[in-house]
Amino acid sequence: MKLLFVQGGSRIKKDTENNYYTDGNLNNKVWDRYKNYCDELLIALRTEDKVYNVQEAVEKFNGIDLTKSKIYEIPDLMRPKSRFFSLKWRKKAKMIIEQAVKDCDKAIIRSAHNFYTLTAIKYCRKHNKPYLIEVAGYAFGGYWGHGTLFGKLAAIPYEILARRAMRQAKYCVYVTNYSLQKDYKCYGKTLGCSDVELNELKEADLQYKLDCLDKKQNKKLVMGTIGPVNLKLKGQHDVIEALYKLKKQGIDNFEYQLVGLGDPSYLYNLIRKYGLESNVKIIGPKPHSEIFTWLKDIDIYIQPSYQEGLCRAVVEAMSMACPIIVSNAGGNPELASPKYVFKKGNQQQLIEILKKITIDDLKEEAKRNFSEAHNYRKERLDKIRDDFYTDFIGNK
Repeated sequence: MKLLFVQGGSRIKKDTENNYYTDGNLNNKVWDRYKNYCDELLIALRTEDKVYNVQEAVEKFNGIDLTKSKIYEIPDLMRPKSRFFSLKWRKKAKMIIEQAVKDCDKAIIRSAHNFYTLTAIKYCRKHNKPYLIEVAGYAFGGYWGHGTLFGKLAAIPYEILARRAMRQAKYCVYVTNYSLQKDYKCYGKTLGCSDVELNELKEADLQYKLDCLDKKQNKKLVMGTIGPVNLKLKGQHDVIEALYKLKKQGIDNFEYQLVGLGDPSYLYNLIRKYGLESNVKIIGPKPHSEIFTWLKDIDIYIQPSYQEGLCRAVVEAMSMACPIIVSNAGGNPELASPKYVFKKGNQQQLIEILKKITIDDLKEEAKRNFSEAHNYRKERLDKIRDDFYTDFIGNK
C-alpha cells in the first residue's frame, strides 16, 4: 500500500550530494510513524531552489531517510512571490501533485488551507483516493498574521476553503483536544491527538532543571522560543519589547534566546534599537535532534505566538521540565497554567507575569509541566493514533 503525505508549510531542502532534508518538526520519527501504515511513503512538499553544502544542511535541518520513501518535489510558489501568479508554475505544481495522488492508494493531507493541500484534496476526490486531514492550525490567523498584503487578501478565502474541506472529510485528526474542533467541524470520524514526538521522559531531567533553578537566585533567567524568526506572527518581537520596557524599569534579569529558520533582520533591528544586545541572542536553526539539549539548559520556555494549533515545541519543553509562558493562541491554553497565559500581543500582561515570577514559582511549574507531559508520552499517543489511522487505512 502506497501512502501519500502532502503538506504546504515545510520545504524540502537538498545538498550538493542530492541528500534530502526538511525544516521544522518534520523528521525521521514522523516519517517512521507513517511508514508503519504502508509499504511505501510518498512525500509531496514544496522544494527550495537553493542547494546547500552538506555541512550546513546537516547542522541546520532534519535529514530524510529515503528507505521505503519517494519524494515529489513541488515548485515553491512563494519564493519568488512572482511564481504565485504564474500560470506556468501553478500548472507544473498541479501536475506533480496530481501525479502523486494517482500514484498513491490513500493520502494524508496536513493543514488543508493552502494551495498545495487543497489541490491534493481536489485530485483525491477526482481520482477517488481516500484521504485523511490532519488539522494543525488556523487558516485565517496564519495568513493574516503574516502582515503582508497577500496574507490579508488570502486569509478569508482560505479560511472558507479550509472549513469546507474539514466538513467534507471522512477522517480528521486534530492536534488539539478541543480548540481547533470548535472552529473546524468535521462530520466524519475525528480524533484529538497531538502530533508531538517526545523522547523518553526521565526523572533525572526534572531534577536537573530543579537544581539549575536553585542556582539561579539573583542571576539572569534564560528564556527561549522556537519558531521562524522572520514571521511576526510568532510574536518574538513582543518578548523583545517587553524586555526593553522591563529594563527601563530597572529589571534586567532576563536573557532571551531564539531558535529558528528565516531572516532575522527585523528582530536584529529591534535588538539594536532597544540596546538589548546583551539580553537577546538569535541562535538560528537547529536540527530536531539538538532541540532537547537546548531545552534542557534554558530556564523558561515562552511561546508568544499570534497563531498556533497545539504547539509541539511547548510540549517538548514541558517534557524537559521547562516552566512555560504562552500566549492564548490556539491550543496553548490547553497546556499552561492559567496564570502563565497572556493575551496574544498584550505586552503588558507578559511584563506583569515576568515581574511577579519567582524561583519557587518556576520550580513548581517545572514539576507541574513535567507531570503534564506524561499525557503526551510516545507510547500513549502512538496507541491512540494507531487505532484511528489503522481504521482509516483498513476502511475501503
